[in-house]
Amino acid sequence: MLRLKPDAVTFTRLREQIKMSLLKLDNISKEYERGGKKFFAVNNASLEINQGDYVNITGRSGSGKSTLLNIAAGMLSPSAGSVELDGELLTGKSDKELSLMRNNKIGFIPQGFSALNYLTVTENILLPFYLYKNKDKNFEDAEGWARILLERFNIDKLAEAYPNELSGGELRRVVIARALINRPKIIIADEPTADLDLENINNIMQIFKNLNEQDGVTLLIVSHDQEALSCGKRLFIMSDGILNLKN
Repeated sequence: MLRLKPDAVTFTRLREQIKMSLLKLDNISKEYERGGKKFFAVNNASLEINQGDYVNITGRSGSGKSTLLNIAAGMLSPSAGSVELDGELLTGKSDKELSLMRNNKIGFIPQGFSALNYLTVTENILLPFYLYKNKDKNFEDAEGWARILLERFNIDKLAEAYPNELSGGELRRVVIARALINRPKIIIADEPTADLDLENINNIMQIFKNLNEQDGVTLLIVSHDQEALSCGKRLFIMSDGILNLKN
């Protein structure tokens, strides 16, 4: 069995014992103004995610889920509250610093089919590596890792294909592989099974389940799909910007 890390099982057990905090949202609010009236897209939400955790957030459209996810990923600044990722506060960091931190520590999966049509599957997967190269990474390692991910997600025969030649389920697997290419601390996914049929929903959720249980990958996922919500360790419900743990 291919593993993301040779000693992933050891790390998974260790994380369960130590429960190190990886992502902490403390009293987050995001206020907007519409038609002269102010409203909260996110209202005093707090969430702490430990290494090896698997957290789902659900709620109706417009409840603030995507806004909260964008704040957690450092793509949107809160009106109030703080975000801490891997022991570092996001507050006060420049856009360049946030982009580098996000590229190295967060594997973000946005809504929709977000692959670039003019790049091959392999080039799409390697894109985060190309964006911010550093002395600790080299192309040979990244290319080899991309091949492992292609094989693991059963899209290795599509390595030189282009996105417009792929099905919806295949495209989602490409985007997941892209999110993993820099070996991030956490995967943050916004509606990763939207617009897929039941078979592909189950395939994607099995990938996430294996990543978490076998490899110790930390997951934060927003979804409407009940099949997707059946996986995970904790489930939160968001309503009118307020986040609550479902008992």
